Amino acid sequence: MTGPDPQAKLFDCPVLTALGAISGKWKTRILWLLRERPYHFNELKRTLPGVSAKVLTEQIQQLEEDGVIIRREDMRNGVLHVDYRYSAYGRTLIPALDALGDWGLIHAGRDGRQ
Repeated sequence: MTGPDPQAKLFDCPVLTALGAISGKWKTRILWLLRERPYHFNELKRTLPGVSAKVLTEQIQQLEEDGVIIRREDMRNGVLHVDYRYSAYGRTLIPALDALGDWGLIHAGRDGRQ
């Protein structure tokens, strides 16, 4: 009797799936900002110097497609206001991001020894 193919785990790795959802130069920065409050697109653009509108739009759309953030539209005084915020599902990612951040701080402080 044999168990599951170990090679299959390489391609169905849940860590890779998770990293795929947050990979991208700006996604973790967007998620960091949104943990405190919703942001409008132009606020994100101003707060993230160096990101182009095109790339920011793409990264936001990918996070929306994965269900991590949601776009909320609100009509006030005849003006459409749009903001982005974590979805309830996306908030489940915050502890994992915190753990990755903690590990990143440890890793950044390493001197290369094991």
